[in-house]
Amino acid sequence: MKIIARTAALVLLLNTTACGYFLYPERVGQTDGRVDPTVVILDAAGLLFGILPGVVAFAVDLSTGAIYLPAGGTSAVEKHTKRLSQLDLEAVDEKSQDIDREKVAEELSLLIGQRVNAADLAFYRSADQHASLAMAGH
Repeated sequence: MKIIARTAALVLLLNTTACGYFLYPERVGQTDGRVDPTVVILDAAGLLFGILPGVVAFAVDLSTGAIYLPAGGTSAVEKHTKRLSQLDLEAVDEKSQDIDREKVAEELSLLIGQRVNAADLAFYRSADQHASLAMAGH
């Protein structure tokens, strides 16, 4: 019975220290703002361990303000989705760029540990990089 009580006390103690409280200590003390989806997702993961851990995680983050984004701040989720949505790749003309296909294939083979065929390689650059090269006269 003592083991069960100690285990329950340890689980309760660990769950009173919710995710946002530790990940973003600089946010503690905020009273309102936009809710950070990253913290919400991590707190909701506490629900996988039971109702009590998830509710405690939400309660701690809400009461301390760690769940709110700072003014003008963006969450980790928003940063990654924005970066991925802005990624617009365009095909590169290897001949005009002096790309050594064999050298690239050799380096990739060493990096991934598998043979890479130079003829199978396709080269791309982001639209932003393409625009900056166009401005530079390349």
